[in-house]
Amino acid sequence: MSPVIVHLDMNSYFASVEQQANVHLRGRPVGVCAYLQPRGCVIAASVEAKRLGIKVGMTVQEARQKAPDTFFVQNDPAKYRAVTSRIFGILSEISDRIEHYSIDEAFLDLTGWCRDAAEAAFIFSRVKKRIREEVGEWLRCSVGIAHTRFLAKFASDRQKPDGMVVITKENLDWHLAHADLEDACGIGKRLRRRLE
Repeated sequence: MSPVIVHLDMNSYFASVEQQANVHLRGRPVGVCAYLQPRGCVIAASVEAKRLGIKVGMTVQEARQKAPDTFFVQNDPAKYRAVTSRIFGILSEISDRIEHYSIDEAFLDLTGWCRDAAEAAFIFSRVKKRIREEVGEWLRCSVGIAHTRFLAKFASDRQKPDGMVVITKENLDWHLAHADLEDACGIGKRLRRRLE
C-alpha cells in the first residue's frame, strides 16, 4: 500500500483568526504585528493585505506606505492557540498519527486509514467544511495530499488560499514541470542560485 500523507496549512492564520473574532475586520486588509510601533514587524497578513503587496517581515511603517487602508492589530498568542486547539481536535478524529508542524500546520499519516489519496481528498473536503462550520466561517486552509511529507507540503502550497492539491505518482511529473525551484519548501533565492 502506497503511503497517504496529508499536509494541512491554515491560510493567513493569525490575520484570519483576528477577522473571525472581529466582524469589522472581515474583507479588509489586516496586518498582525509583534508591536504596533512604526518599526514593529508584520508577522501575518490577511489575504486582502497580501493582494495589496503587504508581506511578512515588513515594518508597520513600510506596510502603511504600501497600503494606507490596512488595519493593524497586535498579536494575541492565547487567541491563536485556542483556535488551533479546536482545529487539531477535528484532526484528531481523523488519525492518531498527527505531527504538529507549527501553530497552523500539521502533517497527518493516513496510511491504512484510507485506501488511497482520492479517499483522503474526500475526507479532507469534509474537514475543511467542518473547520468553517465548527471553528469559524472566516478560516480557510490549503491541503496537500501525496505519498511523501515533502510532496504533501509542496502540494498544499500550490493552490492558496483554500485549495486542495493531490499529487500522485501519475501526475508528479506534471506538477514538477509547472513549478519553480522556489516553490519547494526550503529553497529561497540564494539556494536557487547555487542549485542553478
